[in-house]
Order: sequence, then C-alpha cells, then structure tokens
Amino acid sequence: MREPACKNHLGSLEAAIRDAAPAAVVYARLHEALGKVIGFKVLTVQKLDLATLRSVRLYSSEKSYPVGGAKQHIRSAWSEAVLDRHSAYVAHDLAALRATFPDSAAIEATGCGSIVATPIIHAGSVVGTMNLWHRDGYYDDAAGRITLPFASAIARLVHETQSKRAG
Repeated sequence: MREPACKNHLGSLEAAIRDAAPAAVVYARLHEALGKVIGFKVLTVQKLDLATLRSVRLYSSEKSYPVGGAKQHIRSAWSEAVLDRHSAYVAHDLAALRATFPDSAAIEATGCGSIVATPIIHAGSVVGTMNLWHRDGYYDDAAGRITLPFASAIARLVHETQSKRAG
C-alpha cells in the first residue's frame, strides 16, 4: 500500500465524520477505504463493554454476523494486544485464529483464516474494535499498523453510539 493512497482514503473518512454524516455513511466510507487500502472479505465494527468483555456489532459486511449481534470475548493474545497494549492483534493464519477466537469455526465458515482486530480508542480507553477478516495467511503485522488511523477516525462515533443488542 502506498502512503498517499492511505491518506486519501483516510481523508474521505475523516471528512464524513467532520461533516457529521450519518453512521451509515461513515461506515460505507470506512468499508470503501479499507477495501482499497488493505483488503478484506469481512469487516465488522464492535462497541465493547470493558467491564464484561462483551461487544455488540455496530457494522458488519457479513450477513451471518449481523448488526446488533453480541459476542463474548475471553482473555487471550487478542486481549493482551487490543486491551492491554492498545495495538492491533493479527491472527496470521488458521492456527492463530483457532487458538484465539472461540467462534473460529464460524469465522472459518465465511472462508476466512486471517484477522486484524484493531482497538478503537476514545479518551484513552478502548471503546470497541474494528475487525478485518480475509483468507488464511493474508494479513501480516504491517497490515495491523495500517488499520490504526482508520480505527482512530471512527472512535468518537463508536463511543457515542448507543448499542442495541439484537434479541
């Protein structure tokens, strides 16, 4: 990925946020930008309750992972990176995916085996995660670093969104 391309796509996302565009428009810009800059098969944005480690999906490109769906997280390499170090967690391959995510079988069913989970940080606290999924072996640590400014751009929106669990 070229640096100017990343900045151009990030600028479009930031403009939508600055112009107070509806969440659907912001997420559409995020989807478009990340699709061009890094690529993914599935993109989700989740709001996280740090006290319970439970998240609710605010955006999803995958029908089997609908908006409003909830997920219970566990302490793992994911939480060490995302929650403790405030850095992106990269599951490079199926082995890492299976070792880290209790729902790995459902993720694999979408044809994915590599994940970047990026913390969304507002006022110094993790308020959510932005997750990109792709085929086994697709993502590396550089991909994780590329996602950080995109997650930062949507932090206020995620923080201010009232999550409603599907039920």
